Amino acid sequence: MPTDKQIDAAAAAAAEKANGGKFLDPLFYKPEHQAFWRDVIRCALEASEAATRKERKASQVSKEGVRTFSEHCVYIRSVYTFMTRIWRDSDAGERAVMESVAPLFFEDIGKVLGDFLVIAACRITDPTDAGRGRENFGVELFANSFPPEDETFGKLHALRGRMEKLRKVIEPARNKLGAHADRDVIREGKTLQGGSWKEWEDFWLALADFVRLLNEKTFGKPFEIDAAGVFGDAETLLKSLKQSRHFEALINDKDPKIRDACLNVALKAA
Repeated sequence: MPTDKQIDAAAAAAAEKANGGKFLDPLFYKPEHQAFWRDVIRCALEASEAATRKERKASQVSKEGVRTFSEHCVYIRSVYTFMTRIWRDSDAGERAVMESVAPLFFEDIGKVLGDFLVIAACRITDPTDAGRGRENFGVELFANSFPPEDETFGKLHALRGRMEKLRKVIEPARNKLGAHADRDVIREGKTLQGGSWKEWEDFWLALADFVRLLNEKTFGKPFEIDAAGVFGDAETLLKSLKQSRHFEALINDKDPKIRDACLNVALKAA
């Protein structure tokens, strides 16, 4: 959809053309008439879009395609859930344990997963048309698999619109640092936006509703992208790290009986 500035320019051009190329007659573009001409342009654009929708054929998407896309959404959502628990929601004690066990590992993996999530969110919201007759496997493809007159078409595109809000924020980071290495950005040490937590949460809520509705219409039952056990895995990892530090402290205890007992336990577990 054109911006307000573009609509204003088109409205002025339309009024000038209607007046024979001149604005000598104030009837056509007085300040109080400008809203009228903007409405003319918007109506024309809406009519054009409606005609395009009627001509557009629904994309052919198989049930297997819906299943594969849904499972992919579970995967990227799981990475996000795991990452936020470990790196965002960990407390000072948990972070201290991670740093004491492997400081560079957790720092580097956090950066890698952050880059992955930016790329993943942009990839599933990429336009369907990839050029040269190829199509991207994203939300637009599945939204367009329903006829424009179908209520589901409108609902899916509304959810897609919500996801686009995050995409607009993080796309520069994906294009300049994730998918490519922009020389100017790197040379200047620029920090590109990765989206706020609120924007990410709304993205995931919209994607969850999208996948749920898509599966209801395709298979007759909803599908949830929040996988069971992911949060528990993160908790288990943090707990194991804490226990390893406690065990190491006992191993280094000055009392040889405690040390030997711990070593025996370790050898039996091995």
